[in-house]
Amino acid sequence: MRLALFAHSAEENGLGRAFALWLVAKELGWETRVVAPATNKPWGPLAQERAFVGDLEADARAAAAWCDVLLALKPWPGSLDLAIELGRAQRKPVALDVDDPDWEDMFGERRRRQIATFVQLSARGRPPLHAYRLRWAASRLSAVLVSNPALERWYRKASVIPHARTPRAPGAPHRRSEEIEIAFVGSVRAHKGVETLRQAVDRAGGMRLTITGTAPLDARQNEHWTGETSLEEGLEILDRADVAVIPSHDWTYSRGQLPVKLIDAMMAGRAVVGSDLGPIRWALAGTGIVVPPTDVEALATALDSLRSPAVRIDLGARARERALAAFTPAAIAPALAAALAL
Repeated sequence: MRLALFAHSAEENGLGRAFALWLVAKELGWETRVVAPATNKPWGPLAQERAFVGDLEADARAAAAWCDVLLALKPWPGSLDLAIELGRAQRKPVALDVDDPDWEDMFGERRRRQIATFVQLSARGRPPLHAYRLRWAASRLSAVLVSNPALERWYRKASVIPHARTPRAPGAPHRRSEEIEIAFVGSVRAHKGVETLRQAVDRAGGMRLTITGTAPLDARQNEHWTGETSLEEGLEILDRADVAVIPSHDWTYSRGQLPVKLIDAMMAGRAVVGSDLGPIRWALAGTGIVVPPTDVEALATALDSLRSPAVRIDLGARARERALAAFTPAAIAPALAAALAL
């Protein structure tokens, strides 16, 4: 199988999804090319992944002629519309991968219903306007992949293909101390709940917190802000931590997003506390602690319950077992092969 992945940019974090699918395709023995319009400055966290970055190319037509299946990453101009155009020209199947609810967040629930009605009315001939055409086209593609079950209800014919991570050794042994190291690894954005986490750590007391972002003016003494990190650096932070926290807020984007750093933390054998949102709850499958989003008191209580090394060790071991069973390239490969058997 020859698979061409069409990304709308090599400089944004959507490239992380390309990397996850590249790992699974590699497990299957498939040849892969990642097509992106900007290849001279790949997304920072993946810049050091030379084998993957070496697959980036800008010649979309050549990739379309070479591949067996064109897979668009995200329903955006520059990925989906380009893949559709070239797929039609080459008479080859076109599939769509949706890893985040970008479209749903942009338009909201009511807007989605309006789009669905518009699509039904336009199905007999003229396609909708360009913005609507993306979803209209998605329902008519050869296959649709989604990163987690929460996205299945938004996309027809969807196959769940979660983020993949290569198996690796567990992180450092958990500290035999009640003064624990908390880690937030990922991009610091409004919906990620970093401020909620800071307040919870402060309320719990006796904890250190590492955050992969730029330090704010009110940074506390027990906080270590690293700035943007590479994939390797992020994994090292998780390996040293006792607890990883995914404190996402409850809004449209978070309800359909599976944070890949959650899987990294599970693979490292860390105790995990996450917001009680569908994708996080599904990924953990009972191997971590979930708390109501934005609930500082509940998050502080959860962190306080993890002062016991024995509790952290047990949760971390169970989370790692879940990650190895569900989120490695070998575990995901059969589902991807079935979804793209076109």
